[in-house]
Amino acid sequence: MTYAETLSEKVRRSGRRYAYGACLFGCISEVMLDSSAIIIIFFTMLDGGDMLTMLGTSFTGILGALFYIPCSILITRCGLKKVVYHSCLAGCMGFMLIACAPFFGMAAAKYVALAGCLIYSFQRISYGAAWYPLLDVFLRPEDRAKFFGTMRFFYTGFTGTLFFIIGLIMQKNPPVMFLQMVIGCAGVLILGRAFCVSRFPDNLRDAPENPDVRKGLGIAMKNGPLTAYSIYVWMFTIAHASLSPLAYLYYRQYVQLNPGTVQIISTAGIAGLVTGYWCYSRKLGACKLKYLELFSHCIYIVAAFTLFFMDKSVPGFPLIAGCVMFSITFAASLFTCNNSAELLALARPGNKAMAMAFVQTYSSAGTAIGRTGTSLLLGTSMFAPVWEFYGREISRYQTFFLLSGSLMLILLFMLPSLPSFVPERNDYYEPKR
Repeated sequence: MTYAETLSEKVRRSGRRYAYGACLFGCISEVMLDSSAIIIIFFTMLDGGDMLTMLGTSFTGILGALFYIPCSILITRCGLKKVVYHSCLAGCMGFMLIACAPFFGMAAAKYVALAGCLIYSFQRISYGAAWYPLLDVFLRPEDRAKFFGTMRFFYTGFTGTLFFIIGLIMQKNPPVMFLQMVIGCAGVLILGRAFCVSRFPDNLRDAPENPDVRKGLGIAMKNGPLTAYSIYVWMFTIAHASLSPLAYLYYRQYVQLNPGTVQIISTAGIAGLVTGYWCYSRKLGACKLKYLELFSHCIYIVAAFTLFFMDKSVPGFPLIAGCVMFSITFAASLFTCNNSAELLALARPGNKAMAMAFVQTYSSAGTAIGRTGTSLLLGTSMFAPVWEFYGREISRYQTFFLLSGSLMLILLFMLPSLPSFVPERNDYYEPKR
């Protein structure tokens, strides 16, 4: 019996409510960096260029690949809530540094903003390493799908509405000061996340894990479902991690849509997240996981090839672009919820922190390779700025979309190796009941 099953429904409900609050306070900064065009537009205003702009979105992946396992050890030594408290302070500082970047002069501004992204991204790793063990205290296996869908539905609905209003205000040429204010406010709100997490119930039954790193990694690596799922997540994330930020660069730099239009398109993407999370919490969460994983994988493939074939001369380009971003983020919402459910199902009792860090390390490595590789290639002349394809002009951005779609198409053959496709195994695997 899990510890969550020993708690009263009142305590579990209280934990879920504070978890919703923690997400609402911290989601604005996360969505702003991952799914909104605001940070990308801000970097272009600072003359950051394609390479530095993509690099700023890749720090979470790079640091996650390096520090998820060390952070899993840190949280067992220092305590989950203490690590979250200091992480939130660092996240606030990072976003405030981004907001203040223009005050350092145009020559240094883009590098100061990049440093702010680095600080914020590092705290996301330490916070992320603590997040799932904190949730595991009050979430029963049967509660996971509905909780993750509902939680993400609320915070993406909130941020989607907020960023849509910001997009309307921005219009064609928003002042830098306006974006500074938006970014600064998002940073301050991170502190509310620390308060909510401090109100989570504590595990008063089980002794805190104090893992031996070598032994814990050995247990994780010998777990067939865990390693198979981790490798799939790693390769699939490499393929799709750059799609959203690169699409926004494509719309802004090559198609030359105005900043307000790009931001409104990004809110269509946030609407895709809202819809996906709502569907997951109401209906899709009850479906078999293997069908959801196949469905989200196929949506990503269709979206990537649509971006490749979509020409800027196509009538109604902004509307089509919005639909594509909706599809990408809808698939991302399913993938994220599936990943969260599998993360808790695959984490063996007594080795939960290490198992979760193991999967998250692979996921972060995929993001790091995908986005950093894209950033470095954009900074070189390896890909032609434009080339012809059956009489159509294809930009280098579309070349990346073609490569991404092709890799995801190949990875379809890996799906039968996932634990959800063959759930009856000798290794530990506790899916939803």
